[in-house]
Amino acid sequence: MIRAGIVFSSLSVIPALFGWYQIWLGLTRPQEINLAIALLVSFLWVTELLPLYVTGFLVLFLELVWLLPAWGPGAPKTITFLSCYFSETILLFLGGFVISSAITSYGLDLAIARFVIQKTKGSAFLLVLSLGFATSFLSCFMNNTATAAMMLGLVSSMMKSLEENNPLRKSLLFIVPFSANLGGIGTPVGTLPNVIGIGYLQEKGLEIGFLNWMGFGFPVFILSVLALAMLLYIVYLKHDNSGNSLASIQVGETNASISKRDRSFSLGIIIITILGWITSDLHGFSNGTVALFPVIVFFGFRLLDLQEFRNLSWDVLILMGGGIALGKAFEETGLAKHFVELFMLGDFGQLGLFLFFSILSLGLSCFLSNTSVANLILPITMGLPVDLIMPAAIGATIGASLAMPLPVSTPPNALAFSYGGIRSFEMLKVGGIISIVAWTFFVTIGGFILHISGIVDFSKF
Repeated sequence: MIRAGIVFSSLSVIPALFGWYQIWLGLTRPQEINLAIALLVSFLWVTELLPLYVTGFLVLFLELVWLLPAWGPGAPKTITFLSCYFSETILLFLGGFVISSAITSYGLDLAIARFVIQKTKGSAFLLVLSLGFATSFLSCFMNNTATAAMMLGLVSSMMKSLEENNPLRKSLLFIVPFSANLGGIGTPVGTLPNVIGIGYLQEKGLEIGFLNWMGFGFPVFILSVLALAMLLYIVYLKHDNSGNSLASIQVGETNASISKRDRSFSLGIIIITILGWITSDLHGFSNGTVALFPVIVFFGFRLLDLQEFRNLSWDVLILMGGGIALGKAFEETGLAKHFVELFMLGDFGQLGLFLFFSILSLGLSCFLSNTSVANLILPITMGLPVDLIMPAAIGATIGASLAMPLPVSTPPNALAFSYGGIRSFEMLKVGGIISIVAWTFFVTIGGFILHISGIVDFSKF
C-alpha cells in the first residue's frame, strides 16, 4: 500500500511540476497546482495511507508553500485558507461534539435507549422499530459511529443469547447501523458531509437554516427508518418464533453518582441550544455563534472537565478544515468553474443537477468514505452558476449519507459486521434496498419540501 501510495502521489504531482496539466486540460498555473493537490489528498483520504487529520493539515501546507508562491499577482492572502480551519462551520460542529459528549457523560443516551427497550419487549417488530427511531434520533446530534457503537453495546447482551443465524439478531445488527446512517441527515450537525456541504454553501454566501434543513431531513429519515423496519420484518421477523428471547435483553444503568439536578441542567442546555439553532432566523445569531453556548456553559460550569475537552474529536475538525480549504482553492483558482464548463454541467436545470449529483454521490459512497466523497464532489458544485449551486450541493451532501450496501460503505456498517452473524451478501441485499428507498424518499418528498419552501426551484429540469 505504501509503495502504491508513493507511485500514485508521483503520478499526481509530476505532471504539475512540468506543466503537463496546462497542456492536457487547458489550465492556468494555479489551477494546475490545485488539481495536483486535489488528486493527491483525495487519494490519501480514500486510502487513509496517512491519518485523515494529517491529510487535512497537508492541504493547508501545500496551499501555503506551493500554490500561493506560484500564483503571482492577484494571489489571495494566506488568511483565506487559514480561516477555513476555524470557520463558522467548524464552530457549528464543535458545538455538536460538546452536546454529544454531554449526552454520553450524563447518561441521557442510556435513558432514552432503556425506555425504548423496556417498553417494547413484547414485540420483536416494535423493538426493532423503536431501536431504529431511538438510534436515528440520537444520530441527529451525535456522531453516527458513536451512536451505532453505543446502541449495539446496549443490545449486545441480548445478541449473545441468540444464535448467529437468528432472524432477530440479524435484524438488530441491521437496524442499528442503518438507522444511525439515516438519522445523520436529519440536522446540519448529524454527519460530516452535512457540515462540509454547509461550509461550502456559506463560502458562496448561501445559507440554509437549521429548521429548514430539519424540514426536509426529518421526514426523509423517519420514513426511511419505518421502511427499514418493515423490510426487516418481511425478510427476517415475519416467520420468526423467537419472541421469548426478548426477555433476555438488559440495559446498563446510568451512573448513580450523577445528580438529577446536573442531568436536568445538562438536558436544559442541550434543549436551549437546539432551540437556538432552530430559531436562528428569528434572533439573528448564526448557528456557529449559538454553538458556542454549550461549549462555554458545559466547560465554564465544569459540567464537563478538561479531559473531556481534550477528548473532543479535534482530528475530525482538522479533517473538515482541510476539506473546506480544498474547496476554497477550487473557488479561488476557478478550477471548479473550469470543470463545470468542461462537462457542460451548467446546461442542466436545478432538478437535473439535484438528481445527477445525488446519484453520483450515492454511487461513490457505496465504496468510499462519505466524507471523502463530499470532499471530492462538493468543490465541483461550487463552480456552477449561483442559482444552480444549492440543489447540486444538497443532492451531493445527502446522497453521500444514503449509501449503505457494503461493510465498507460506512463505519457503522463495519462495526455491525464485526459482531458476526451477517454476510456481505445479506448486507448488500438489505442495505442496497434501503439505500434506494431512502434516495427515493429524498428526491421525492425531500425534494418537494425543498421546492415548496423556496430553497430550490425545480420548475425547470
